[in-house]
Amino acid sequence: MKLVLILIILGTISTVFPVVYGLTNLEETQYLDNFTRLYQEKKYEESIIELDKILEVDPDNVTALNKKGNVLLTQGKYVTALQTFERAFTIDPKSFDSMNGLGNSYYNLDRYNDAIKQYEQVLKKDRKNIDALLGSGNVLLKVEQYDDSILFFNLVLAIDPNNLPALIGNANALLSVNQYKLSLSLFEKILEIDLNNIDALNGKGQIFLDLNQYEKSRIAFLAAQEVDPENITTLLGLAELNFLEKKNIKSQKLYETILSIDPDNTRALIGEASVLVELGRFEDAMEYFDEALEVDPNNLDALNGKDMIMNDRVNDSLDLILVVTIIGSITSVVSFFVVLFKIKENAELKAKLTMSNEQIEDLVDKMMKSMGKPQTK
Repeated sequence: MKLVLILIILGTISTVFPVVYGLTNLEETQYLDNFTRLYQEKKYEESIIELDKILEVDPDNVTALNKKGNVLLTQGKYVTALQTFERAFTIDPKSFDSMNGLGNSYYNLDRYNDAIKQYEQVLKKDRKNIDALLGSGNVLLKVEQYDDSILFFNLVLAIDPNNLPALIGNANALLSVNQYKLSLSLFEKILEIDLNNIDALNGKGQIFLDLNQYEKSRIAFLAAQEVDPENITTLLGLAELNFLEKKNIKSQKLYETILSIDPDNTRALIGEASVLVELGRFEDAMEYFDEALEVDPNNLDALNGKDMIMNDRVNDSLDLILVVTIIGSITSVVSFFVVLFKIKENAELKAKLTMSNEQIEDLVDKMMKSMGKPQTK
C-alpha cells in the first residue's frame, strides 16, 4: 500500500511540475540572441560560451554547431572548426551551412580541391546559394584563376548588388590582374557601404603602393591600422611601403611585429630577410630565408633570395682571389700601388670587393717585407 501511495504522489507531482527535457524554445532563442550580440562585439570566447550552453543540453543541435564552427573560423582555429562542421554534417547531411562550413574550413587549410567539392555539392542542389558561390570564387582567386573567380563573384552580385564579400573578392581579383582603376572603384563603393571596411582600405593601400603613389598608400594603410592595429595585411603593407622608401629600420620593426603575431608568416620572414640584405647582414638574412623555406619549401622569393646571397659570396671570393693573384705577381712597389689605384677606380669591382682598409695595409706591409725594403712612414 505504501509503495502504491508513493507512486500516486510522484505521479501527481510530475503532473503539477512536469520534468523538463532539453531547452525550451525561449531559452534557446535567448542563448542565440546573446551569442549574436557577443559575436558582433567580437567577444568570440564569450559568444562560444552561449552556444555551449545549448550544446550541453542538446549536443546534436546543428544550428549551434554550425555557428560555433563559424566562430572558430574567425578565430583562425581551422582544424577545430573542421571537426565541428564534420559533426554537424554527420547529424544532418542535408545542411547547406554544414557543407559550406566544411568548404570554408578546407579553404583556410589550403585544401582547395576538397573545398571546391563541398561547394559543388551545395550548388548542385541550390545554384544560387550565395555562400557556395562566394566560396568557389575565393578558391579560384587563391589559385590565381582570376577570370573564373570574377565570374562567381558577379553571380553573387547579380543576386545581391551590395554583397560586401563579393565586392571585395571582385576588387582583389581585378587588383591581381593590374586592373587598378576598376579595382579602386569597387573598393570605393565598399567604403561607401562600410566606411571602416579594413579589406577595402588595405586594397586601396596596395593599389597606390603598386602605382608608386606612396603618400596615398600610407594614408590608406594608416586608416586601416586605426580600425585594427594588429591586422597582418595592414602591417605588411606598411612594412613594404617603408622598405621601398629606404626606411629600413621602420620596415624591420613592422616585420618583427608581424612575426610576433604570426611567426610563420612567409611574407614577413622574406621581408625581414630583404631588410637585412639591405643592411649588409647577409648571415642573418640567410636564416630568415631558411625559416621561410621551412614553412613553404617551394617559395620562389625565398629561394631567389638565398641564391642572390650565395652568388654574391661566390663573386666576392672570385674577386678576392683575382686581387691576391695580381698582387702576388707584382714585382715592384710602384706597380703594386698602380693595381690598388685601378681597383679603386673600378666601381664594379670595388662594390664587390670585401677587403677592408686594414687588410690592404696588411698586404702593403707584407709586400714591403717580401722585397726586403723598409716601409716608408
